[in-house]
Amino acid sequence: MADVDPAEKNSTIAVYPDHDTALIALNALQQSGFDANHVSIVGKGVKNEKEIHGWVPQGSEAGHFGAWGAFWGAISGWLLLGFMWLPGIGWVAAGGWLAATLVGAGLGAGLGALVGLGVPKDEIPVYENELKADRYLVVVHGTAEQVNKAHDILQNGSLSVRAYVVPA
Repeated sequence: MADVDPAEKNSTIAVYPDHDTALIALNALQQSGFDANHVSIVGKGVKNEKEIHGWVPQGSEAGHFGAWGAFWGAISGWLLLGFMWLPGIGWVAAGGWLAATLVGAGLGAGLGALVGLGVPKDEIPVYENELKADRYLVVVHGTAEQVNKAHDILQNGSLSVRAYVVPA
């Protein structure tokens, strides 16, 4: 998180019930002009499987994703995607800046990397439980104005959405 401008350490996190509604939300963000460098998604796209089903090499060409191909393939066209193991959650697919942050912070940190974006520590288990329930998180970080705009966009179809704005 050291490379995030202090003015952009705010976030909006939306929880979606399935990959279809999460993809609709990502498309809405993209159409509204959000920079892919400020958007991430996390989900358990390898549900009940013991093997990783896909990868994204350098560039935007996706590897094999099994039954999740259309979803993760669509995301990989806009966001860098990777699969990782999060303790207590299992295999997740993460796309965007959060994927690099989770790996960079060490997988033991889990979603604790969100604390650097204004999310209170006591709310991290809420998002971990959402992932365990096979839901999807769409996370946007940026200035207070950007995350408030994202909050408005992400309300459509989400189970919950919350903006975290760090006082200046």
